[in-house]
Amino acid sequence: MGKTTVCRRVAELARGLGWDPAGVLAPALLGKDGLPVAYHVLMVSDGEQRLLARTDGDLGGPRTSRYSFDADVFSWVIGRLRAAISQGCDLLIVDEIGPLELEQGMGLAPILSDLSEGNFLLLLVVRPELVGQLQKRLPDIPFRTVTVTQENCQALPDAIVKELFADYDPGR
Repeated sequence: MGKTTVCRRVAELARGLGWDPAGVLAPALLGKDGLPVAYHVLMVSDGEQRLLARTDGDLGGPRTSRYSFDADVFSWVIGRLRAAISQGCDLLIVDEIGPLELEQGMGLAPILSDLSEGNFLLLLVVRPELVGQLQKRLPDIPFRTVTVTQENCQALPDAIVKELFADYDPGR
């Protein structure tokens, strides 16, 4: 179980408690060597999925050293995230904010300014080495960092949901 699986399970648990989770997951397609060769985006609210990135072709959008991204899919995701924020969700999940956003200002970077504008809980996936950069970009959002490991991945979704929703009352 990895970060995306933990996020998916958090969304399922939140939904089971009657909350309204929204956002985007980024499941990987693994190659024969076990390394990611592509990423899809999967909308938490309805399961709609699109190909976001791949290593073996040009999708015409931004690039990193390993991946080519589809700019149209990023635009679609940003639109869906903004709709979730404006329509009101209880939990917004964004898997993941990475170097493309924080170092290049591309990808999902435009959504960062919207993350402090709603009455919702927020679960962001970010690499440990980028947490400081994300905190600088979102200074008004209190952070709690959790590391997913093989040892904690089974219990982590329950712990995250318990902590997130312990004192949350969106006006219910």
